[in-house]
Amino acid sequence: MNLTAVLDHTALAALYRADPFFTGLYIEASRGTGRVIIPSLSILAAERQVAGAGKHAASLRFAENIPFTAAHSVDAMDWENVDWPVAHAAAIAWHAIKAGEPLTVLSLEPELYAGTGITPLNPT
Repeated sequence: MNLTAVLDHTALAALYRADPFFTGLYIEASRGTGRVIIPSLSILAAERQVAGAGKHAASLRFAENIPFTAAHSVDAMDWENVDWPVAHAAAIAWHAIKAGEPLTVLSLEPELYAGTGITPLNPT
């Protein structure tokens, strides 16, 4: 079974700092035994949080970068108290749920997702 993980901006910052869990997850993706999804807004937020983290995330060869679409923004409009850095990851998760695709959002700050209906996993 392959794991599909969405890395939010906090996870991308940890990956940039060579966190062992996130590094291992990326290695699994490189082997084809897992899938890493990176929301484009998470790339921007990671760069603002830790200089270089967004550029690093955008260059990852074995990760799938997902653009912020109109459909994502429609979902995010319902979350009035949710900041933009997490809205994209949460919207990707909702689209996967609607499509019946198993997926896990990984975040070091899962409380940021309050009000989205998404409960990210904090692997630390």
